[in-house]
Amino acid sequence: MNPDAGTGTGGRERSGPLAYMAGNGIAANLLMMGIVAAGLVSLTGLEREAWPITPFYHIEVSMAYPGATPEEIEESIVVKIEDQVSGLDDVKAVKSVAAPGMASVRIQMDSRTDMDQALDDIESAVNLIQSFPAGAERPRFREMDNRFSMIRLIVHGDISERSLKELAHRIEDDLTALPSVSQVEVSGVRNYEISIEVPLHRLSALGLTLTDVAGAIRRSSLDLSAGSIDTRQSQVRVRTLGQNYDQQDFEEIILISGRDGALVRLGDIAEVRDGFQQADLIVRHQNRPAVFVEVYRAGGEHVMDVATTVREHLENEVIPALPDGVGITMWNDESQAYKERADLLLKNGILGLLLVLVALSLFLQVRLAIWVAVGLAVSGIGALAVMMALDVAINTISLFSFLLAIGIIVDDAIVVAEQIQNERNRGTPGLAAAIRGVRRIKVPLTFAVLTSAVAFVPLLFIPGGVGDVWRALPIIMIAMLLVSLVESLFVLPNHLSHLPGPDWVPRNAFDRFFTGLQSRVDAGLQRFVQGPLDRALRFATSRPGVTMSGAVAMLVLSISLLPAGIVPTTLADDVEGDLVTAVLEMPDGTTAPRTYEVARELEAAGRRVIERLSRSRPEDAQPLLTGVTVTVGLGSRIAGGLNPLPTLNPQANIATIEFKLLAAQQRRITTGEVVQAWREEVGVLPYVRGITFSGEIFTLGNPVEAVLSHPDPERLARIADSVVDGLRGVGGVFDIRSDHTPGIPEVQLELRPEARTLGLTVQELAGQARAAFFGAEAVRVQRGREEVRAYVRLPEEERNSIADIEGYLLRTPDGDKVPIISVASLGMGVSPSALRRRDGHRVVTVTADVDESVISGDEANEILAGSILSDLTAEHPDLTYTFGGEQQQQLESIDALYRGFAVALILIFALLAIPLRSYTKPFIIMAVIPFGFIGVILGHWILGVA
Repeated sequence: MNPDAGTGTGGRERSGPLAYMAGNGIAANLLMMGIVAAGLVSLTGLEREAWPITPFYHIEVSMAYPGATPEEIEESIVVKIEDQVSGLDDVKAVKSVAAPGMASVRIQMDSRTDMDQALDDIESAVNLIQSFPAGAERPRFREMDNRFSMIRLIVHGDISERSLKELAHRIEDDLTALPSVSQVEVSGVRNYEISIEVPLHRLSALGLTLTDVAGAIRRSSLDLSAGSIDTRQSQVRVRTLGQNYDQQDFEEIILISGRDGALVRLGDIAEVRDGFQQADLIVRHQNRPAVFVEVYRAGGEHVMDVATTVREHLENEVIPALPDGVGITMWNDESQAYKERADLLLKNGILGLLLVLVALSLFLQVRLAIWVAVGLAVSGIGALAVMMALDVAINTISLFSFLLAIGIIVDDAIVVAEQIQNERNRGTPGLAAAIRGVRRIKVPLTFAVLTSAVAFVPLLFIPGGVGDVWRALPIIMIAMLLVSLVESLFVLPNHLSHLPGPDWVPRNAFDRFFTGLQSRVDAGLQRFVQGPLDRALRFATSRPGVTMSGAVAMLVLSISLLPAGIVPTTLADDVEGDLVTAVLEMPDGTTAPRTYEVARELEAAGRRVIERLSRSRPEDAQPLLTGVTVTVGLGSRIAGGLNPLPTLNPQANIATIEFKLLAAQQRRITTGEVVQAWREEVGVLPYVRGITFSGEIFTLGNPVEAVLSHPDPERLARIADSVVDGLRGVGGVFDIRSDHTPGIPEVQLELRPEARTLGLTVQELAGQARAAFFGAEAVRVQRGREEVRAYVRLPEEERNSIADIEGYLLRTPDGDKVPIISVASLGMGVSPSALRRRDGHRVVTVTADVDESVISGDEANEILAGSILSDLTAEHPDLTYTFGGEQQQQLESIDALYRGFAVALILIFALLAIPLRSYTKPFIIMAVIPFGFIGVILGHWILGVA
């Protein structure tokens, strides 16, 4: 018997892998199940996050120098570190901040750098510096990571600051002990400090100085090993115990012991305060003292697992044991954002898949349409294995990529299915139809898929943080295209080999319904093809000049919408969350209580806005506002973006007001609307230096950001003011600010020449003055997890006026006491609140936001460069400037896209030339590519999106 009988296939036709898979259902199904199994197994190991966490490629060297001014820190620390690290390999830029008591040097590395090795190299280079000031701390090194606080808890209540801090640390310890949680930090708290305040008259009576007292404390507070001794039975260690730990221990320290046995203890002359540092830090939640407990997600930890574990622990263990009057609020929960976005995209994906299935059922047999839809699902599941291999997480971008891919990869299966169905309609037996159909289409299909995959290659060339954000999209698109190609060639033909032939008659209502529907749809389609479409094609081919002219005109018109600003451009839209934030900056020197007072004014304005917006909501709707947090000294706590923030000490003139709103699906109002209404409600406050409003959790940076540099600091300040004034005249530009500040008044001491006859030196003047008004560090005590410092200083009432400085008595080497005013001149000056540097030069950065409905960021930057900065450059030839923020990211990314696009075009040409066996035909096909931008641009214009 002929083995091909009943199939119509010969032995030659049934040879090869395609024919083998088409005829072997076991092999085809095993391949499909293998793809699905690999994807599902990978799914369990994929990380989940609401938004891509991108590496910063920055290493920070921070160094504390308590009590020092920014100018001191710049000269004695920052410049030395910059000189040491700027010449290292792969260093792209060095950005520094010298602030009161703290230096931060951020080294930006190339994105291809081995960051662990770079960290070691930088640490080795900085440790070679031997000339740091004696009072400076050791430098600290860290790779700056763009980690989101996955869960932010707020512990709040009307209890003491110490009790609140201890409670927060207990919660931290409990959470860290949970199996699914590894990183927990407490923030928004002051460090402990022991302040020993000695009045000046008591020092004078005993002939002591603050430095003497600090030395006596240091000598009396020590635990020191003295080695060990070997007895006959065992080895015994010897250790001297004398470390003081708390207020009572310090009060008992003996300062003076007389020959008559009289003792003067520290507690006799000083008030010992075992409390907190004098840091400018205020944290309030719902107008109650508060502390933050941040839960971070480490690599390999799943968002939902961590959130569920933390939530259950809070409900079962923490909340029932809280003291009266204390509450705990889950202020931020990334798992909720992830779940909301994932649910939305999954629903849209399922809906899209159903729409594809319905659309296919209108033209193809229902069974065929179902197998095509199954192929789409297999391709998506198979791409999960590629995500696992390339370390791509499940997040908003990756889920969107799956959604986008559905409309592209469906073409692969459709063309194979159509070929096989056409063969069956001709009467070819099932298996033969499957083999002939797939063989007829295999070459064009393969090269079509490869050209589609290559089209996404340019996205792989985007450097830095923007590239990391969008990295998932090309990987998933290419993976799904390739998996879809494999499924279409090696799995789908076997499933379609069982399609009914041309003599098939529908026997049930379901088949009869779809057969009739397909007949009507096909008839309508044929009328369209043979009517309007045929006439349009005849017109286009008979008048090629008119056709080409019209197409080119449409292309030029569409592209002109971009530079005209009618269709704005951006690499990534800002991502809004559930928090609306106002960052308040008061003039330098403003006290923390005054800053908090103004912050409450902004809070009141925001509450009025929320109340007004809530009037349009249904009466039974949930409240739009769920909570308010106000902080002074911490700066903005909103994560996201591509620029790391430096490590700085609390600043009394900076406050952040955060409003937490309902989830987006429930509130039906955007954070942008709330921000705009809040900004209008606040208006212009003359006593405020600046206010920046925001409602995004991720942004590429400021739409307008100019980094200015000039050798003369005074001219640089005036230039920055001119840029700010110029931008104020540009419509649609708001939230304009410069990071140059007038500075804080300071008293400058200069030793008089006659003081040297008394044996006084500049070092002694500086040391005694520092001890009096900042404090002389006596000792450090390790108390639990925290190192507590003990300072000796004057009481606060003796160091709060210029008269206190003038009247302070210095001790000469001979033991005499002289007022500062008699040996030093006191001059008034200004100390900057911070000095910022970039690549070895002082810089001032001017930033602004834009109203996209009035002006785009590109247009605002063109005005800034074309008129404002060009005029200033003509007036100040030594002025240099660069653009940062969103503009910098956009320029770098577009340059990379151009290079990637060129590579993609070359590859597409090659992939077209090979099957066509021609060098000219690919150009004809590729000439169509630019005209696709007509639909892209017009679509964005119609929808009103960037």
